[in-house]
Amino acid sequence: MSSDASHGSLSAMPAARSLRTGPAARSPGKRGFAKRAFGFAKRALPKAPVPGFPLLWVACLAAAALMIVTGGFNTGALPLGQRTAFWLLLMGWNALKWQALFAWGVRKPSDWPRVALLGAIPLNLPLPLEIPLVGALIGRSMRVMPLDVWLRAAAISVVIFAVCALVAWILLRRMRPVRAETGLLARTRVRAEDLAGIEAEDHYCRVHRRDGTSALLHYRFGDALDEVAGIDGLQVHRGAWVAAEAVEGAERDGRKWRLLLAGGGSVPVSATYVAAARARGWLRGRG
Repeated sequence: MSSDASHGSLSAMPAARSLRTGPAARSPGKRGFAKRAFGFAKRALPKAPVPGFPLLWVACLAAAALMIVTGGFNTGALPLGQRTAFWLLLMGWNALKWQALFAWGVRKPSDWPRVALLGAIPLNLPLPLEIPLVGALIGRSMRVMPLDVWLRAAAISVVIFAVCALVAWILLRRMRPVRAETGLLARTRVRAEDLAGIEAEDHYCRVHRRDGTSALLHYRFGDALDEVAGIDGLQVHRGAWVAAEAVEGAERDGRKWRLLLAGGGSVPVSATYVAAARARGWLRGRG
């Protein structure tokens, strides 16, 4: 095995860990420790806009498998068992370092490039020491040339960071239209200017249009209120909201009021919201 060439190339692999953000990981242990580790992971993962924990480890295993099968970087001279152990240990250890770094430093999208760039040097710096240590663990003596190791790691890191930026950009662009399509109005195909009101029906929301038609969708009423916060309107009941321009009058319903909407629909006004509805000038109808 040509140790210099092989080890110089090996250093490129840890740089690939910068492709992903996510939590530091998960060795088995006591339940308390596992629970704390999981909580630590949750603080990092949801805020990272790039591939998270699973993809990092899947990529590491895939790369290790490729090197094992092909005997990449002159490791083909090693017996299959030692070659397998060498790649799994070296790549697994460096993946763990990158995973821990991202879990510690990534809290919002803008953190990722900064943490990746700052971590590239200190995390790759010990490679000339790690490679012989991994070799010793599998029973092989390995020599490395530190400068060659670092130069190869730097070159690969530049490519990896460029790929990461592209992946993050693609993911963000794909996420935007998905979010837009998950809203109540988008899913019921109701434009803001056509909206008359929204009523809660158990775990559903009925969306009233100004042409008298309506649509029923499984949706939280609280989320619907957040969505229409920018539209001129008012919540008039625990489970009802109306668009201001759709209110055409009001009528008494026993001791209560109902607002009459464009298109012929109506919604109740509860005692809690009577004052607000009256302040808008809506409670001047019949009765």
